[in-house]
Amino acid sequence: MENENKLAENAESQADINNETNETAPEAGVDGNEPVVDGDEPVAKTPKDVKRGEFKEWMKSIIIAAFLAVIIMQLIVPTVVKEHSMEPSFYGGDYLIVSKISYKIGDPKRGDVIIFKSDIPLQRDNPSGSKKLLIKRVIGLPGDVINIQDGEVNVNGKVLDEPYINDGGTPGEVIDYTVPKGEYFVMGDNRTVSIDSRRSEVGPVDRDRIVGKAIVRLYPFDSIGIIK
Repeated sequence: MENENKLAENAESQADINNETNETAPEAGVDGNEPVVDGDEPVAKTPKDVKRGEFKEWMKSIIIAAFLAVIIMQLIVPTVVKEHSMEPSFYGGDYLIVSKISYKIGDPKRGDVIIFKSDIPLQRDNPSGSKKLLIKRVIGLPGDVINIQDGEVNVNGKVLDEPYINDGGTPGEVIDYTVPKGEYFVMGDNRTVSIDSRRSEVGPVDRDRIVGKAIVRLYPFDSIGIIK
């Protein structure tokens, strides 16, 4: 009798194990294999589809590159120095990067090297044609009083220390000239040849004419660096 009871208990335990196994196991397929999951089968792409996809990616890359180029050109502009008015700081052929945004977020400062639109014709025989872009250094800010005598530049009663200028000092004479509001007194570093604010052809430069600030020299390679 005791053996019969043990057999019955074993049978019940085995049944419980089978029931637990059935509750946690995944349902099998009809044929007893792994369960079938519904879904679409991948469709093979034709060569035409592949080419169309490549063309779209190519066009996307071109559009993004063009967009970035437009944005960059709104911020900076490359400039090549063509004359001698800024020697020895810059020579003809120097390749500069000019920041167009510098003066949208701040004001020109004394000592900045700027590029601006002048009224000097690009071609002498065509005075109504395109005008020259000039590169000069800011010497006087709006409201400053400029005096130039005996080769020295005096701003607001102080003689400027100008280690950047070429030999020969600053020719010409300017007496008690007050820089107008919104304008800047500029000169080239090569004072003996520079046509700048000392001359009526240029005069003080209106802020609206300033293209930007020269910030980096890229060429010649042995002079690459930030412009100070």
